[in-house]
Amino acid sequence: MSPSASPPARRHWLLSGATPLTLAMTAISALYLISAFQMAPPLDNDRLTASFFPALIGSIALVLCVAQLVSQQRASRDSRSNESANDDASSADSDASSSLFSPALRLMLVTALYILAFSHLGYLLSSALYVFAVMLLFAGRDKWVSKAVIACAISALGYGLFEQLFNVHLPALDLSALGLDNGS
Repeated sequence: MSPSASPPARRHWLLSGATPLTLAMTAISALYLISAFQMAPPLDNDRLTASFFPALIGSIALVLCVAQLVSQQRASRDSRSNESANDDASSADSDASSSLFSPALRLMLVTALYILAFSHLGYLLSSALYVFAVMLLFAGRDKWVSKAVIACAISALGYGLFEQLFNVHLPALDLSALGLDNGS
């Protein structure tokens, strides 16, 4: 048997497929959550503060990232056990590469973009874009106009809920950060 006929060496699950990206997203989510708690406590005198919504989003993102890491570790372990039982390394490698853009990973990427855009684009625009993107991810691209209207309505309802009911002021569109202010 020649050395070229040996099966390819498997990389550790932390270095293969989408796991490095998931690890990066986990770190970003953790840093975002820490910064949200450094702004102010989410609750003050039984009232929501401006850090409540960012802390909630950061917590959800962190939980999703950790769940994705656990899922990837289990898939890697199952792949190794199936590979040793079936001795079919090529099918395991194709499964790992096809999961690179799984729905969960796409959701984490969209959520990371939302987190990054939130303070610059403001609540209304960033939330409308986020809800629209999530609807496109899970429901497809058909009827995109009605999905855009629904995304805007959800964002407006959320804005009304926080601004009016909870009296929590949400970030607004920062034109100077985008370079669009008129200088006045």
